[in-house]
Amino acid sequence: MATPTLLLTGAAGHVGSLLRRHWAGRYRLRLADIAPVAGLAPHEEYLPFDMTQPADCSRACANIHTVVHLAADAGSEDFFGSLLPRNIVGPYNLLEAAVAAGCQRFIFTSSIYAVRGHGPHPPITPERPVHPQGLYGASKCWGEALARVYAGRQGLSCIVVRLGNPTFDPQGDWDPEAPSYMLSPRDTAQLFARCVDLQGVEFAIVHGSSRHRHPWLDLDSTCQLLGYQPEDGTALSPGPNQDPV
Repeated sequence: MATPTLLLTGAAGHVGSLLRRHWAGRYRLRLADIAPVAGLAPHEEYLPFDMTQPADCSRACANIHTVVHLAADAGSEDFFGSLLPRNIVGPYNLLEAAVAAGCQRFIFTSSIYAVRGHGPHPPITPERPVHPQGLYGASKCWGEALARVYAGRQGLSCIVVRLGNPTFDPQGDWDPEAPSYMLSPRDTAQLFARCVDLQGVEFAIVHGSSRHRHPWLDLDSTCQLLGYQPEDGTALSPGPNQDPV
């Protein structure tokens, strides 16, 4: 049986680049981005891609098993100039194309900013109502809701990843007592891989964070559903000038 091909949108960005690096040859990848993607490996192909164009989305989803949708405006407050086309229209175009192409799973990258208005205490569970911070966070709430609609009406398995900040360095200069929603590159790669490989789920919201002493995002249901086991975080690694936990 041929290895299914994954579509990675926003593949030239930070998360796309680290997934490529940590996954190595684990999956066949179609790398779609409006920017060029360099250094292609034998298991990778590049496709120029503008998610605001339905025809580009259709080409990107052809013969794809799983869509990992990373492409987005990553945090501006420019609604008409950027958020509307990239975070509202773009996910709609891609979900439509995924259904039409017969894709089996759609992984939507949401953000801590969809729920950051709750604050860190107690840790936010996936079941709590959305509480966005800013227009960017509100645009991610739209993507979450859209994924739920397509899972329910179209039969497309959808997983929403509420991603924290994927730049946690276990050897870096961080405060172990500060509330955190950061995750390390290898935890990011593990989390998304488990979302790709999970069987038998119609819709789920999972949290993207390493294991912290004082977490913003509760990980219990995420770890139980996915078998995700964070390898990093302030609960697992000593901080600068700290004794090991």
